[in-house]
Formats: sequence, structure tokens, C-alpha cells
Amino acid sequence: KNGFHLNLEGMKKGDYLLQCMACFVNLEEEKEAPLTACLDMIDRFYRIVEEYPQEVMQVQSRDDLKTLKSCGKIGLMLTVEEGGVCMDSLAVLRDLYRLGVRMMTFTWNFENGLGSPNHLPQKGDGAGTPDTEHGLKQKGIEFLREMERLHLTADVSHLSDAGIRDVLRYSTRPFAASHSNARAVCPHPRNLPDDMIREMGRKGCLIGLNYYGTFLDPARYGAKDAPSRIGDMVRHARHIINTGGEDILGLGSDFDGIGGELEMNGPKDLQMLADAFAREGFTQRQIEKIFFRNALRFFEEML
Repeated sequence: KNGFHLNLEGMKKGDYLLQCMACFVNLEEEKEAPLTACLDMIDRFYRIVEEYPQEVMQVQSRDDLKTLKSCGKIGLMLTVEEGGVCMDSLAVLRDLYRLGVRMMTFTWNFENGLGSPNHLPQKGDGAGTPDTEHGLKQKGIEFLREMERLHLTADVSHLSDAGIRDVLRYSTRPFAASHSNARAVCPHPRNLPDDMIREMGRKGCLIGLNYYGTFLDPARYGAKDAPSRIGDMVRHARHIINTGGEDILGLGSDFDGIGGELEMNGPKDLQMLADAFAREGFTQRQIEKIFFRNALRFFEEML
């Protein structure tokens, strides 16, 4: 138990199978030693796994996923949110993989050696303007190729529009937008335009539905205090699967990375979302795909 969105009690109530655990690093706050900050969180991750061996297990491989489906534990997958922690070093990327990292974003909200974030200007909490000019840098392309070789999933959430188009151009394997919504429903730069959703659907990618109010509500996008409403989540989900197909959408949440008033305030409330999908006419097959089948298929392919 704790004061965060995510805890064991809540995940059990939400019937969780697998949770991605993001080592998030703010480059401005950790500019002196971002890699050390990341390694500290990886150490914390391993201490959690060691402290609760009867309740959780680390997932690094397809075999781990097979074990997870029958062992009754909650799976935890180590990820990184801010590719700048690698300090442009492919050796560091490989070491993070050796430590168990299985997915990584190229950027967060700041430019780094791999690429640029989703909006201009690159500071502040407002929505900003989508960055359609600054794509992946040469080092970012090198990282994409090495991540594909390692089977370390590339995550384009937070990346600029131009950068995502580069990933679509250069990638040979599916990739993820782990916590992003539909820009046609809410015009925030963090959300994905329809042409990207369609292309990602064709490539077998995964988009994780984000629960942050400022990415959900078209009337209040960019406002830090925008309330998060389940009805808005359903509208985004409907648009994403209508655009990219039933196999593209999972649950990204962004729990413990978001603030504001949340109608669904943690994993314990997840049944509220399932009920809302059913009320709005989603089939049981579609609900199961969104809640676990799509993500499970994706990671079985990617690991």
C-alpha cells in the first residue's frame, strides 16, 4: 500500500497481468547524471521484485510471458522513459537491455541526442505546437536499428511528429506509442494524428490509451488541471480502433505520471472502464483485445 496510483493491492483488484514499470528521468532536473538517476530506479525495481517474490515476477522474454499466464503472479516489465539517459552511447543501450529494460522512449519533453519532443516550444506545460520539422537525429536512427536487433521495443510516445514519421520510415519491426491518444479527438501534440494511427495499425504496432485529462478533453487540452473522464477515454478508444484496427489498442494509463482529478483513480477502478466500453456498444471481443489480448500479442512478438 502507498499513496501512489500504483500499488499491489490496487493491481490485484484490477486483475492485472502485466505492468510496464517506467524509469522516468527529467533531463533538466538530472542534467549532471541522468544515467545514474536511471540506474537508481532500476535498482529500486529489482528490490521491489526481490521483496515480493510470491506476488510479482519480472518479465524479460516470451518464456516469461508463458510462465506469467499460469503462475498467478503480476508481471513487471522494466522500461525507460527518456532515451537521453543513454548519453548517445549504444554500449549503454546494450547494458540497459542486459539489466532487463525491454522498452524505451526516444525522448521525454526535451531535445536530446536522439531526437526532439512532440511540441514547440520545448518547455512549459501548455499544449504547444506539434513539431513537424525535427525528426530523428542520425544517432536516433542508429538507436532504432540497435533496439530492433536487441528486441528492445522502440516507444514513440513524446517523440515529435517528424520523429515518429522517421520511425515509420526506418523501422522493420512493430513499435509502441505506450501512452498516447487520438489527435482528431483532442488536438494536443502528444496525441497521434490519423495517418500515423493507420500506418501503425498496418505495421502491427501498439498504442496505449492515456488517462491524462489534458490529452483527453478537447475543450481543455493543455490545461494541467483538466479532469480525466472515462467517457473521453471511450471516445478516444473508439476513434483509434476505427482508424487503426481492433488489434492496435491497449491500456497505457500513465498512472503516477499524471495529475488532476481522475475519475478512474488507480488500477482498482479499472472495471469502471470495462463497464463504460460495454455500455457504449463495444463487443466482448473488442474489450478483451483492448484490456489484454492486443498487448499480450504485441509483447509475445517483440520479446
